[in-house]
Amino acid sequence: MKKKLYILSLLAISVFMVNAQQSYLRQITVQNQTAAKQSGNLNLNMDFDLSNLKINNQHMVVLTPVLNSVDGITKLELPPVVVNGKTRAKAISRMMNVGNENPFSVKPQTILVRQNDTKQVIPYALSIPLEDWMRRATLTLREDVTACCSGCDAVTTTRFLSDRLLPADFVPTYQITYVTPEAEPVKQRSESHAARFTYKVGRAELLPDFGNNAAELTKVDKVIREIQNDKDLTISNLTISGYASPEGSQKSNLDLSQRRANSFSDYLSTKYGMSKNQFKVNWYGEDWNGLQKAVESSNIADKDAILNIIRTVPNVDARDAELKKLSKGQTYKTLLETYYPPLRRNEYTIDYVARPFDVNEAKAAIKTRPQLLSLNEMFHVAQTYPKGSADFKNVFDVAARMFPNDPIANLNAATAELEGGSVDAALTRLERFKDKPEAWNNLGIALVQKQRYEEALSYFDRAAAQGDATAKTNAEQLRLFLEDRK
Repeated sequence: MKKKLYILSLLAISVFMVNAQQSYLRQITVQNQTAAKQSGNLNLNMDFDLSNLKINNQHMVVLTPVLNSVDGITKLELPPVVVNGKTRAKAISRMMNVGNENPFSVKPQTILVRQNDTKQVIPYALSIPLEDWMRRATLTLREDVTACCSGCDAVTTTRFLSDRLLPADFVPTYQITYVTPEAEPVKQRSESHAARFTYKVGRAELLPDFGNNAAELTKVDKVIREIQNDKDLTISNLTISGYASPEGSQKSNLDLSQRRANSFSDYLSTKYGMSKNQFKVNWYGEDWNGLQKAVESSNIADKDAILNIIRTVPNVDARDAELKKLSKGQTYKTLLETYYPPLRRNEYTIDYVARPFDVNEAKAAIKTRPQLLSLNEMFHVAQTYPKGSADFKNVFDVAARMFPNDPIANLNAATAELEGGSVDAALTRLERFKDKPEAWNNLGIALVQKQRYEEALSYFDRAAAQGDATAKTNAEQLRLFLEDRK
């Protein structure tokens, strides 16, 4: 009899151990699993389908969802679902009712009794503050099975539910825009030069062999011949402006600057066969502004006194008399010898028209004579190169140098800089023209790159309100990105 009782005890212990080591995960199905970010929280939803679960009456199954960081350092156990067999459920209930003792490390979301051979689906919903590491976290389900109320080791099994709980962060795609410049009906260009001839005192005749005139006329000849001999150019107008130095009376110097400008006009008309109708002659007399600038940049003796006389003595004839008093005439002598001669000059501006260039001609001209191209021609040259290439970007750099104050030239140069990753340079250029609607879309993109999101959104919205469909799309992309970050 003792032997039989011993054998039965061994069998009972063996059955207990087998039961305690049993895993039920294969009998449990996780359905309708979703995870989402909303207002700074992580919302997790799923259903535990227990319909195929047949649990031992003595067993307790604790199903604990666990968030795991991608580096394996951080884990977060979420409230579990506790499934009890019928007998075990009574024991757990007594334990929790006596002294309100909670046998669980994390308060369960649900504690239930499994009704074997019945359909049983347990909804699971949770909202917790979203931390950065959770954005790429995995989700596992840990099962702990115990066969007694205390003193029993749990059998633990783990199943992956998701190798990435949340979808990848939203990556916005922004569309950058170039502005196509309008074609110039007539490509009017101009060049300005100065000719400082030597004249006999009080005379206006331009004598080619007098003083430095031969060298000055050689310079003039080079400028005009280059334009006249260029088959791509046609001279349309020539403006001559005459200036005199301040010694003598204002009236006589005004007359002298007029006669000297006319003599230069006559010389050009005769020398180069140009019609007088193409000339416009201006004369300005004494060039006090030129003298003031020269003195300001000099170290001449009595510098402050000279500038004070120029700025405060309204009668220009009286100024010369006051200058003669400085340093017993030595300062005035320096002015006469060094500072006055450059003021006696003719400035001339040649206006000419450049013919239209096809794209192949423009492609060659942009490397040697970019000043002859229009912005529209340069734009079409850029389109012959791969977008974003060094040649592509260089075209817009050249355009901005040739047209430094033109908004479209600068906006396109900024766009090329932005595409090339030079965000700061692009932003500096774009902000010069931030009052231009054409700048707003790309300005928004540059501000996004600097993480100035609210400003960027403002510019996208302003451009969209002006009918810019690309900016509207960019605004939508930015809003999705900002919402995804919450």
